[in-house]
Amino acid sequence: MYINESISKYINDLAARQPAPGGGSAASLTGALGIALLEMVCNFTIGNRKYKDIEEVTMSHLAALKKIREEFMELIDEDVKVYCRICSAFKTKDEKIIDKALKDGYHISLKMCKLSKSGIDVALDLASKSNINLITDVGCGAELLKAGFNSGVFNSEINLKGIKDISFAERERSVINNMKNDIDGLYKRVISKANKRMV
Repeated sequence: MYINESISKYINDLAARQPAPGGGSAASLTGALGIALLEMVCNFTIGNRKYKDIEEVTMSHLAALKKIREEFMELIDEDVKVYCRICSAFKTKDEKIIDKALKDGYHISLKMCKLSKSGIDVALDLASKSNINLITDVGCGAELLKAGFNSGVFNSEINLKGIKDISFAERERSVINNMKNDIDGLYKRVISKANKRMV
């Protein structure tokens, strides 16, 4: 699907009067871009003699980031597919089918949130001790990941509102709220550290 198409086609389709791709898919792309920036920071840190003492941990970060980016890229298309399933489910007017589709949509959005948080966890370390010449890229990466997270929250919450399984919805709202608190603190620490290291 879109992952193998040009960025121009994706953006044009996103802008068009059609249901998908939409906000969830765009959030995944945003997350992938944020992770890619952090990978670039790692690549400019590894092999630099000034940062030899952190090369091993930076290589570990790079491997983790690559995996996160690949998952984000898969979600660009997965979100399109799940949204189409949700639309089809509503046409059936079957509550069980609708709930199942909305839960699937929720889990896709929740995964975006979790991936964003994992990326910001790495950004916090990179903000402290990666190549200082790329410190603004750490900040930009964190900003994109925070935007991806917030977008994932929007989509998670709208899915939860439509789910008739009250116990599921209440439990998952608690999960989302806890993640929001965690990521807010992480994000602020990353930006603070990045600002202090800017020269």
